[in-house]
Amino acid sequence: MRSLREGDIVVVTLGPGEEILASLLEAAAAHDIKGGMLSGLGSTSEVEISFFDPQKKEYLPRVFKEPMEIGSMVGNFSRIEGEPHVHIHITVSGPELLAFTGHLSRGVVGTACEVYIRTIPAAIERIRDPEAGFNPLKLT
Repeated sequence: MRSLREGDIVVVTLGPGEEILASLLEAAAAHDIKGGMLSGLGSTSEVEISFFDPQKKEYLPRVFKEPMEIGSMVGNFSRIEGEPHVHIHITVSGPELLAFTGHLSRGVVGTACEVYIRTIPAAIERIRDPEAGFNPLKLT
């Protein structure tokens, strides 16, 4: 993972084999990101995306163990109990060009991944909500 900060923008590049979520949490710690949004693209060699089932209040995963293009990756940075948290939704496709989209649960970079992060100075907090089945933002 390599990163560069210029004002409120952080640019992150990831190489083959790097784990996307872990690398972005590393960037959040390195650049003291308390809140912000991200946009990215690239490819994966393995990716797990999930659909949140509101009835069951759980994420239903699907794993792709093949090269996939990242058509879009959007998300945000926040904190849970003071610790950095990244929440990403991703759209991927293989050679048949069919798109699959959902919550990024895990992703390993294929050839490259490039992410732009726009930070804000305020700490954005999430709260744990077992009843809802996810951790919503808590804005004061």
